Amino acid sequence: MTPSRVARIAATFSIAIGLSLFAGAVPAVATERVDRQIQSIELVGGPDTRFVIGERRYAGPITFTLFTDGISLSETASIEQYLEGIAEMPFSWPTQALQAQAVAARTYLARTLLPGRGGDGADHEYDICATSRCQVYRGVSLVEGPSGERWRAAVQNTADELVLYEGKPIEAVFTSMVGSRSRANQDVWSSAPVPYLQPVDSPEVGIAPYAEWSVEITADEFVAILMAEGLDVGGELEGISVDDPVEGDGRTTITITTSEGTDEILAPHLKGAFNRFGDELFPGLLPMRLEEGKKLPEPLPSYTFDVERVGTLPSALEEFLAPFDLVGVDSVVISGEGWGHGVGMSQWGARIFADQGVSYDEILSHYYSGLEPESVPDLVPDEVVVGLATQRSHYEVIVEGEAEIRVNGIASDSFLSGEWLVREWADGLIIVSADDPGSTLSLFQRFWPF
Repeated sequence: MTPSRVARIAATFSIAIGLSLFAGAVPAVATERVDRQIQSIELVGGPDTRFVIGERRYAGPITFTLFTDGISLSETASIEQYLEGIAEMPFSWPTQALQAQAVAARTYLARTLLPGRGGDGADHEYDICATSRCQVYRGVSLVEGPSGERWRAAVQNTADELVLYEGKPIEAVFTSMVGSRSRANQDVWSSAPVPYLQPVDSPEVGIAPYAEWSVEITADEFVAILMAEGLDVGGELEGISVDDPVEGDGRTTITITTSEGTDEILAPHLKGAFNRFGDELFPGLLPMRLEEGKKLPEPLPSYTFDVERVGTLPSALEEFLAPFDLVGVDSVVISGEGWGHGVGMSQWGARIFADQGVSYDEILSHYYSGLEPESVPDLVPDEVVVGLATQRSHYEVIVEGEAEIRVNGIASDSFLSGEWLVREWADGLIIVSADDPGSTLSLFQRFWPF
């Protein structure tokens, strides 16, 4: 193995990486680059080179950067490359629905970039994350697979198009399905009303899989979930009261009264409690199955629901039984619509409209209160840095093809292919052969200026 050029390494190491992408439970913390010799390693490939990390493939360039809380991974992508990697809608769906999604995704990106980097992006030097906290990004994993050309065409055929309000990209939020009607942003997030994020009808009932749903559990199970969430309730459920304001007047509040206390919970908070603890406390029960046998995607799929306590009158026999022999028969029924937050464009609604012959600009106009896409090429930069993962101790990467190594932003004369391990070492970062993790490339034994 020469110091100037690393020959292609035989691929005999089995990658077994479980890449944790931005675990929601890990709070963003203030970080800074580690003051060591090698702070970043960038891999730059040719047009056909691919970088495989976990189960995902990227075109790159990809960069590993050492911070005080671990190693971060990012990809620098052109805007087209980034949009082609969005995985928010099945590529087999109708063309007009795909084009509506492409414009919404581009607009969402443009809006995210407006204020500059903040939060975890500022801490770890990326513009937008790759998970549902932003919009789901999978590199080239899907666009180079079945139906990928349909999505690539949707991105290309809507090039430079954004939805604007008062000259700025809108908050182009979208959701899987809303049921019969979308939600006002102020009714879900308790934010100031946004004119283009107000309720509209959607044609999903009877067509979309979770347009309507119902969850029924015992009163004791309902109370157990609330207690796990930290509410001041316990004992037997005595009553449920739902304060559901008129559409546009704010969030729904549920008041729960038990034998040991009374507490209130907002509808989004209740959804979160079910999704955090429902499956954990009652595996096999939650998420529930619908009548046709399909399981709900989450224990509580949306913020749009009503809650009702259902009691059964005692039988004549029960008056002769001791209290400890009585079986609780009260249940709680939560009846709802849709899957997701319910604000903005419904993806299933877009699909159904497209099947009915509605164009992508009409779909966008419907869900965003009359706003239509415009061609504005100057509002989006040429490239974006996508945060793929943070706070990792190491990464295993397969280089399909050949890639140049850049250290601290400085190009080297070394190239690599095959399977590699990026990890921390005494002087910062290092990349070593996955076949021989104890080896060191000679280029990492020289001094690299910051």
